[in-house]
Amino acid sequence: MTAPLLGAVEAGGTKFRAAVVSADMAVVETVRVPTTDPDTTLGAVAAFFEQAQPVAALGIASFGPVDLDPGSPGYGALVGTPKPGWPDAPILGRLAAALGVPAAVQTDVEAAAVAEQTLGPQPRPGRLAYVTVGTGIGAAVAVDGAPWRGRYHSELGHIPVRRVTGDDYPGRCPFHRDCLEGMACGPAMAERWGIDPSEAGGRDDVWRMESAYLAQLVRVLTYSFAPDRIVFGGGVGGRPGLAAMIQAESRIDLGGYADYCLDDDRFVTAPALGDDSGLLGAALVARSLLDG
Repeated sequence: MTAPLLGAVEAGGTKFRAAVVSADMAVVETVRVPTTDPDTTLGAVAAFFEQAQPVAALGIASFGPVDLDPGSPGYGALVGTPKPGWPDAPILGRLAAALGVPAAVQTDVEAAAVAEQTLGPQPRPGRLAYVTVGTGIGAAVAVDGAPWRGRYHSELGHIPVRRVTGDDYPGRCPFHRDCLEGMACGPAMAERWGIDPSEAGGRDDVWRMESAYLAQLVRVLTYSFAPDRIVFGGGVGGRPGLAAMIQAESRIDLGGYADYCLDDDRFVTAPALGDDSGLLGAALVARSLLDG
């Protein structure tokens, strides 16, 4: 008997990725859809699945804030997102109705954390934190294959940070201005330096400042959750060589207190799954619906 195929959607502020994934986590078919308005974007994702091979369940890894309470009438909808046109967008409801299969949602960083922990190379860490840095900044912690979650999913991109010496950029977070996301997300980098992060190349001044801000999140994660590994992904966070720079800055920021974790050069790393962490995490969500 052939194992059923899984539907996976990674919903981002810039693009959506949708895929048909096999039970052993191989991507069979995939598409990228620009994030425009909800009707257009979700309609294009639904059309992909209508034309693709049938799937037995759907998992969604979504940008947020998103309602993750299965008992809530707004389960799977965005809540208070600053993304224009997307507040209250029922991502899960629209796609579940279109496909007619069991469906569930996690945040994009929760799904990526679980995928890195579950599908990454051996030895697999029991506690792993995943940080995405791109249009925004988000972070999550996976413990033994499940995301740690309190009453609501975490918003670690909005922690307060100390300004790097000489940085007078005001910040761009619409809620806090100069929180971590306001100072270090991709659009903040572009606004501060006048160039897209993808064009920063060997600009050590750009990446040293970025590393100094992101190292402050490493400090928070280390002291709050004591993870075995912290993975940085996303359009900015996954830049080659950035993880090593963040780890070096973290040694300075931890100040010698409880910095034993930094003896391991793999404590701060790039994603083992490359750009597929979130998408494969969504597939794991779908697989869990069938396993259960």
